[in-house]
Amino acid sequence: MFRYIKSALAPNIEPELPPAYFEEINARKLSFASGSSEASLPDFDPLVVSAHELAEMLNAQVITSVEIVEAYLHQIEQHNRRGRQLRALISVAPRHELIRIARRLDDERARGKRRGPLHGIPVVLKDNIMTDANLGMDTTVGSYAFVGCTPKKNATVVDRLIRRGLIIMGKSNMTEFCGLKNPSMPPGWSAVGGQCQSPYVARHIAKRKLHWELSAPGGSSTGSAVSVASGFSTLAIGTDTIGSLITPANRAALYALKPTVGEVPMDGIFTLSKTFDTAGGMAKSAKDLVALMDALMLPTSKETGTKVPNTCFRIKEDWAGLRIGFTEPTIWKSWRKSGRINADAERFMLQKYEMVVQSLIEMGVDIVYPVELPSQSTLNLDGKNSFEPIVYSEFKECLAEFIRQFKITKVHSLAEIINFNLEHPELTLPPSCPNQNDLMAALQSSALRDQVRAAKAHLSTAGGREGLDFLFSTHQLDIVVAPGDAALSSLAAAAGYPTAACPLSALKLNGQPFGFTLASQPRTEHLLLHFLTAYEATFPPRALPLPLSSVPLQDPFPEPLPDKPIVDLILHEWDTRRFSCSADALADWLNARWRKSGYELSAETVCEVLRSNNRIAFRGLGDDAEGAFSR
Repeated sequence: MFRYIKSALAPNIEPELPPAYFEEINARKLSFASGSSEASLPDFDPLVVSAHELAEMLNAQVITSVEIVEAYLHQIEQHNRRGRQLRALISVAPRHELIRIARRLDDERARGKRRGPLHGIPVVLKDNIMTDANLGMDTTVGSYAFVGCTPKKNATVVDRLIRRGLIIMGKSNMTEFCGLKNPSMPPGWSAVGGQCQSPYVARHIAKRKLHWELSAPGGSSTGSAVSVASGFSTLAIGTDTIGSLITPANRAALYALKPTVGEVPMDGIFTLSKTFDTAGGMAKSAKDLVALMDALMLPTSKETGTKVPNTCFRIKEDWAGLRIGFTEPTIWKSWRKSGRINADAERFMLQKYEMVVQSLIEMGVDIVYPVELPSQSTLNLDGKNSFEPIVYSEFKECLAEFIRQFKITKVHSLAEIINFNLEHPELTLPPSCPNQNDLMAALQSSALRDQVRAAKAHLSTAGGREGLDFLFSTHQLDIVVAPGDAALSSLAAAAGYPTAACPLSALKLNGQPFGFTLASQPRTEHLLLHFLTAYEATFPPRALPLPLSSVPLQDPFPEPLPDKPIVDLILHEWDTRRFSCSADALADWLNARWRKSGYELSAETVCEVLRSNNRIAFRGLGDDAEGAFSR
């Protein structure tokens, strides 16, 4: 039965992939356990391998954390800003620091000490999560206003991850200010990081030029999802307001979990709203997600002053004890009306969804189908968006609290951030984001306390008591499941309930993945993880993107890095003059110096030289070059 289900539901995009690719994957799985005495590095593909598999390789002593870090750094160097130019990461920790940390964790493992199941495994953090200056990365929220600012300390969730042995590889790109800058700002775009793109990207030739589509990466935690899907890390942490973690995870064929609001400490994390926001995890495997959520949600002994358990959640690969309600997948009809998919794609998505439902029913799983999901319009109050007054009201307070957690900062308020953007429009307000209307609206927001209180009460009722609670109680459900882009994320956010993402398949049309969104009652994350681990054990593997190097590159001949004397000069000028973390300013200064010789370097190359030599540098702020000339 399981074999039939996995065959029937497998993502139907294999013809686009070379057969050798799948042969390589099958040969690679658990190849490290074959008993081979070869001393060469085991061949694992960062695009495919899970944290669980890496942990098994580490336990079998056929690979080290240093070698794992090197493999991920190579993947990042190839395709983050070069090659496929996915721009999933805003910054990467200095190589020497990553190697030092990985070597220390390898030494601990050799002495028999293991901090947990993810000891020595890489993770990336959304760039709204503060990391101490010792880790060598800024916390920018995607804004140049925070480039060069220094946090007082790590966010609590960062300390939790480090104490359990995870290696912070980098900070992921995001929708700037979690989307509250410009209502038409593309998801996954920030001034500092540029436009993050999905590795499941459609491409076509028109007028002899290769064109790339964004494949709708979705949500403010886009960079975290793309980092995992692209093999830049095996795990990622994002944050979610109203689907901003769940949506990009669905569109990257990942497993993800947004816990109950309030269950994860949010100090040191930029949020839009205290009412809706929380941090959550993403992974390629449900097993990985279980271990990651343990690390994220369990306090350390330093926090409590007492010994705490290493695990809270368990991997359950059977369906016993779950009663699951599936909604009708009508969301995909509205997708077709909006032009996002065609009729064939809609039928394909419906078929995959209903095959999962019918397969579970035939297996004897306790299923209720269909259940009716309340409309998203029920969340409106007097015809107006109820989330908006709450977010605008809480945003200023959340931002002020975030700024106070910096030791050194060049902006101290929302008004100063707005002025900073106006002073640097070529960087902060380019054509893709020409204004900052949302920030202006938040600054001028005068929502009355009674209005905010009424909006909160309405959302709690519409999303909770009269929404999801009604479904749970009427049908005695543990979990509600809906298509990934259905209103379920909004309903759960309104009520503060936990949600999860689960991969289903991928479109033949452009390779874009689609999946499920799940919701359960408060503090029942264990039920969502039960569903995900049982689902992973029952159904086919998640859809894979094409191998990143197997498709035509946007820049197949990237500019080579300069010779050592030029590299030495770049580093010398950077270290002896003030360029305010701007690679553009240094590039302008150098090119002016070299004007008569005809030699010129791009700001991108200068930035890459600086970063690869452990300097904190960013693209932009070129107007600082004038100050450099006078020194």
